[in-house]
Amino acid sequence: MQFYKSLSAIVLTALIAPAFLAGCGGSGGSAPEEANVGATSSGSGGGVDDGGSAAGPSALDAPDEQLGAPPVAEGPPVEGDWIVVRLNAEPPTLNPLLEVADAYTQRVVGGNGGNIFETLLERDNETQEFKPLLAERYEVSDDHLRYTFYLRQNARFSDGAPLTAHDVLFTYEAIQNPAHDCADRRSYLVDFESATVLDDYTIQFQARQPYFLHLSVLGSIEVVPKHIYSQGDFNRDFSRAPVGSGPYALKQWDTGQQVVIAKRADYWGEKKPWVNEIHYKFITDDNAALQLLRRGELDEMRMSAEQWVRHAPRPEIADNYQRITMYSPVDGYAGTFGWIGWNAKRPFFSDNRVRKAMTMLLDRDTIGETIYHGLVRTVSGSMFPDSPAYDQSIAPWPFDPEQAAALLEEAGWTDSDRDGIRDKDGTPFSFQWIFPTGSPEYEQLATVYKEELDRAGIDVTLRPLEWATFLESVTKRTFDACSMAWVSPIESDPYQIWHSSQAENGSNYVGFVNEEADRLIEAARLEFDADRRAALYREFHAILHEEQPYTFLYNSKRKVVVSNRFQNVKPYTLGFDMREWWVPLDQQRYR
Repeated sequence: MQFYKSLSAIVLTALIAPAFLAGCGGSGGSAPEEANVGATSSGSGGGVDDGGSAAGPSALDAPDEQLGAPPVAEGPPVEGDWIVVRLNAEPPTLNPLLEVADAYTQRVVGGNGGNIFETLLERDNETQEFKPLLAERYEVSDDHLRYTFYLRQNARFSDGAPLTAHDVLFTYEAIQNPAHDCADRRSYLVDFESATVLDDYTIQFQARQPYFLHLSVLGSIEVVPKHIYSQGDFNRDFSRAPVGSGPYALKQWDTGQQVVIAKRADYWGEKKPWVNEIHYKFITDDNAALQLLRRGELDEMRMSAEQWVRHAPRPEIADNYQRITMYSPVDGYAGTFGWIGWNAKRPFFSDNRVRKAMTMLLDRDTIGETIYHGLVRTVSGSMFPDSPAYDQSIAPWPFDPEQAAALLEEAGWTDSDRDGIRDKDGTPFSFQWIFPTGSPEYEQLATVYKEELDRAGIDVTLRPLEWATFLESVTKRTFDACSMAWVSPIESDPYQIWHSSQAENGSNYVGFVNEEADRLIEAARLEFDADRRAALYREFHAILHEEQPYTFLYNSKRKVVVSNRFQNVKPYTLGFDMREWWVPLDQQRYR
């Protein structure tokens, strides 16, 4: 899975294996989603004319519905124009293999089919089945231990160099190198013992044991050029100078403002994009983004629930933008969920009774109906709620302050000195809660929660952080509690986030360690029967529910607007495929 400021990863290349972090706001998925994740403010305040209550048509009750699509233009697609996209945060890197590569990184370099970097395989937009991309074909041995990929011989990187099996081998070895910051990717390759170049365009991988995601993992690795990425510090030198084989190449990166990618005239592939450039604008403030949208200065934007309800139906947006909502969060194909993570190495949160109490002090149902306008559903586990791996019989813990107080007392957290703050062994229950800046909705949630914690005798300091600073604190485990979102791939494996081997150097940031959970996760990796694997995941779900390493928040509807200039905007299960978008000549705005 990937970081998502608005909760976890979603977007992107259709078959990417890891989950991605994102911020937690309501927009962008906000997997903190996807995109990542102060103080209280109204969702529509901050200088934006809220325009009163929502009016007119909306897609609130119509998942997968697309409103306001423009008339179909006559004639064939034509080239030209730009797409101007809002990103909730500036990507920390454009090296997709690094652990810090979040959902924003993936939106720029990935996207369905790959913008800058490409993979051996891709998923079909309609069927979600694998199909060739850099590899023209592949073979899998009957025992699921040997994978052979036959590469196309006409693929070229953007510097003109041919893409060969040596580049694929270098990429694989770069991920496996423990000196490289690729722990999340490495967690999916632990079962491989070798990779061998059979000839310049054929490579074979040998695994020690089967794993149901081996093909997906290998097929989804973004291939980087050996002749460039082997020269220098892999963790630092290529973050702002990506070179890939995709249809776009980096044109410019204006720090704090935008990343621009431009279409390659020499792109080798058959499916060439129609739009010349994509401009990713870094706009952390929801209200500022809304202002630009209303002026027509953004072409694509994920909206918060507040924006969707109060602003999307208004004429300046409804008349000029296609409004799309669906239950495949982020511009990817899997799901996102928001969470509050409790660092088990902190004295406050080492006891699962305390973690459960923290969940019972958050009124998720009321917040979902008010702050998120009912456009979310509370989850009790990490699997996508509509998948068979999610146990529908496990209801989220209820809002129950009395039961929470009892659990805290039972765990030894009492107010022994009657100062209004619980304490234990001389330590007051006073902690910091970090979360990404930029989401008014999340700030409202945090403020409501703080008030409830105060009443329960728990002192919390809210500490919103800029995305890069936030990520650093999370990856170094220097937090007490943190919030964001995960964006998961279409086939999810909890190993990356929950296995104990990832607690020190991986994506298990909260330090969750549970022997039975490890056993179930490992058994599921070996299980190729989808029904039996789902049953194992449902057992794992029950453990998460009891242990509460996270307070699980919401799975959100993705709410996106796209300018009416664009034709052929299709909300696939895997997300948008901007290579298919085009603008009639008389409507093109940028040259």
